[in-house]
Amino acid sequence: MFSVAIYYRWAKTSDMIIIMLTGFFNMLRDKGEAQERYDAGALLFARGDEVESLYVLEHGEIMLSRSLVSGRELVLHRSRAPGIVAEASVYSPIYRCDAVCLSQCTVRRMPISRFLSLIEEDIKLSSIWSAYLAHSLQSARYRSEILTMKKVSERLDAWLDWRSGDFPARGEWKEIAAEIGVSPEALYRELATRKT
Repeated sequence: MFSVAIYYRWAKTSDMIIIMLTGFFNMLRDKGEAQERYDAGALLFARGDEVESLYVLEHGEIMLSRSLVSGRELVLHRSRAPGIVAEASVYSPIYRCDAVCLSQCTVRRMPISRFLSLIEEDIKLSSIWSAYLAHSLQSARYRSEILTMKKVSERLDAWLDWRSGDFPARGEWKEIAAEIGVSPEALYRELATRKT
């Protein structure tokens, strides 16, 4: 399990990354195509689709998930604005997950070839991109650590700690259950014990 010191280092890094990325997102927005709006529930891309564009999320939240053979859905990541959706896919020929809008979303596309040329030509942009990818990797590792915990209560506590104690609205509980790898019913039972 991550120590408190590691968590605070992660949180401070997170704030620093957001500050660094403001200019990066503005540049991507300015060089990207027109805004596209998607309703909650809309599919941005599907598993197996060819990767042609980088998606810059300007408003909203998008869930990256994959259906397992068992029929369960595995949440891989939740992208929140401002952010880049499925950043690792920049280096992949196809998407390996589905991207579903959890709320109304506004995104801009940038052709992958144009994005790669930009970071190749500008060392500062390349450095910021590397920092963003490192931050994304840290987040993925933290989430995978949560998934190793045996008890629902431990997973929920770690998730809340990771999110600085921000508890999601009732309508998001099913997505949180998928994100921490438990059934919605198990999460609801745990939440019921905390209301006392």
